[in-house]
Amino acid sequence: MRSYLLDAVAAGLSKCDPGKVRTVLADSFVATLAITENEGELEQFASKDHRPDQATMQTFFNHLETKQRLQEVILTQLLSVDEFKFDSLLSQAEPMVRGELSSAKVSRAITAKRFDRALELLNRIGPEEEFPYQEATQLMLELPPEREADKQEVFRLAMAKGSESRLTGGDDFAGMIVRFWRHVPPAIALEAVHQVLDSAERRAGSGVTLNATSGNAGFTSEYDYRLFELWPVLKELDDQEADKLLKDSQQAQLQLKQFPNGIQSVDSSIGDTPAKEGEAERGLQMSFGRPNQTGQDLERSEARVKEIGRMAEDNPRQAIAAAATLPESVPFGFIDGNEFFPRAQAYVAIARAVMKKNPSAARDALEEMATTLKNAAHPYHALEHWGEGITIAKEMGEADLAVKLFRSGMEQVDKLRAEDTDSDNPNLALKAWWPSVSAYWWLVKAAAQFSPRTALEQVRAIKDPEIVAVLEVKLADNGLGARAEESITMVSKARTPGNSWSEFRAPEK
Repeated sequence: MRSYLLDAVAAGLSKCDPGKVRTVLADSFVATLAITENEGELEQFASKDHRPDQATMQTFFNHLETKQRLQEVILTQLLSVDEFKFDSLLSQAEPMVRGELSSAKVSRAITAKRFDRALELLNRIGPEEEFPYQEATQLMLELPPEREADKQEVFRLAMAKGSESRLTGGDDFAGMIVRFWRHVPPAIALEAVHQVLDSAERRAGSGVTLNATSGNAGFTSEYDYRLFELWPVLKELDDQEADKLLKDSQQAQLQLKQFPNGIQSVDSSIGDTPAKEGEAERGLQMSFGRPNQTGQDLERSEARVKEIGRMAEDNPRQAIAAAATLPESVPFGFIDGNEFFPRAQAYVAIARAVMKKNPSAARDALEEMATTLKNAAHPYHALEHWGEGITIAKEMGEADLAVKLFRSGMEQVDKLRAEDTDSDNPNLALKAWWPSVSAYWWLVKAAAQFSPRTALEQVRAIKDPEIVAVLEVKLADNGLGARAEESITMVSKARTPGNSWSEFRAPEK
């Protein structure tokens, strides 16, 4: 907690006392070293004779992940203010963190157009470190045409480091092949395609679903997805081999009929040149696991919510009645407790649509939203609706309603905190990352838009000094306009390890 708070304080200092930032960040990093767990101990878990019990392992991995995440966040900030100090501390970080931040240094060099420096850093990537495919891809995109030989060097480096893929939609080795296969000798490109396909076949990974504005595509295995992704390249390089492999994959055949150029038909931004300024991205997203009935229910609910939002523009009362027929929640994903709230989302859509021309109906819609969310079993996933409702009430000039929604939402989060502090099975994650603390912050930040004093008073009513400290520092940072941190939410339950999970959201712009 000391490390976390020092990092948060450094954010505020960047606005009011920049000279102290590097010292506070260094102190924050040093505080992580008090977490004794380290990656070097992982080998003991491979030995059955010395393997600890489940509870001990859960605690170890929880502490190690906390240490890694804190170090990554702190050193990323330090890199932006003092690269020399960053280098002096990086050697003390966990190996995984060193690998991640080596990627950050490459990215920094590319942004500064220091391409030789970026190449040098890529060549330094150690055999135990994960190769930064995303940064390597960016370098190849940025290198001018006269440096074609350097593009080939980067491709060979990536190929030599292995083809284990992260399935990130164009930012892994397979994505590099799709983008740049024409920039390397055909024999090298063909070898790279087979390297990825062979690796995917050996792993026999889970299914993949692509979601994009151009359409969706589902695959029950990673191999079928990789064949779909790389088949157009293979077709150009070895026509007979491409047709032979496709005969054995009905899923790839089916999806290639809809998307004949593979992944580039789904997302045309995956190419060998940088996106032009102002060019809209098509927003490719991936999910894992086989499409199921729950996913179909979710799609139907989302379509109905949009329909009700359009209905509200002409007949808000009819739209409010229609929203009441939607389910309060629909489960989604593979984590117990993940919920989508179509009824609440519809009420928010109605309020947003009519807030100016029919404020009475907008107010009623927001009241209904609050009522339906009181029944949410997992209020963490309803936060966006509470925050949006508070913002709409503020924009309408309905301060009393905004305060009412804020306090009602805080009451729901109090229930969530009871799960985190359950004496029989508490959340062992860093308290600042508890779902309840993340939920408090969402609501407090929304309330601070119309009344910082009300937000602060509600924070100080929480009977936990550590949570109060976290929220007070975040409120101060927010008021100063300091950098927004990556939002980390984590559950680590010793008695129900299957329900442990982590969620990371990029900083809000």
